[in-house]
Amino acid sequence: MPQDGYDRVEIGQRIKQLRKAQGKPVQELATASGVSAGYISEVERGLPAVSVDKLTQIAQGLGVSLDVLLGKKSDAVSDQSIVQIPAALSEVADRLNLSHRATLTLLRGQQSLTARRSKADERDWGVDDWMKFYEQVKDYLPDC
Repeated sequence: MPQDGYDRVEIGQRIKQLRKAQGKPVQELATASGVSAGYISEVERGLPAVSVDKLTQIAQGLGVSLDVLLGKKSDAVSDQSIVQIPAALSEVADRLNLSHRATLTLLRGQQSLTARRSKADERDWGVDDWMKFYEQVKDYLPDC
C-alpha cells in the first residue's frame, strides 16, 4: 500500500463497492486484474498492505483510475458507476438502435469473454467484431 497515509480498509471498501456496482464476482475481477480471488478478498477486507502495482492491476480490472481507488477522485465511487463504451461498440449500438441496457449487456459479455483469454490475445474490438458478437448473442439481450 502507498505510504501516503491511505487507509487500506477504505481502499478495500471502495474496491468492493465498485466491484459490486459493476456486478462482478470476486473471481471475475481477479481474472480481469491478474491477481488471485483470495488476494482480492483480503484486500477488500483491508488485511494486507497493497503495492501500487497490485492496486493498479485491480483498478484496471475495474476499469477505473488508481485515483478512484485512492479516493482522490469520486467519479466512480457512487452507486452509479461510470462506464466507458468503446467507440466501435457505440457505432454498432447506433446502427442497430440498441438500448443503453442492451449496449451495456454486450459490453459486459465481451469483458467476461475476453477476461478468460490470455493477455496475448487481447486487442480492441472493431465494428465488425462487435457486429459478429451481437449476431451471436442478440437473442439473449434485453430490449432487442
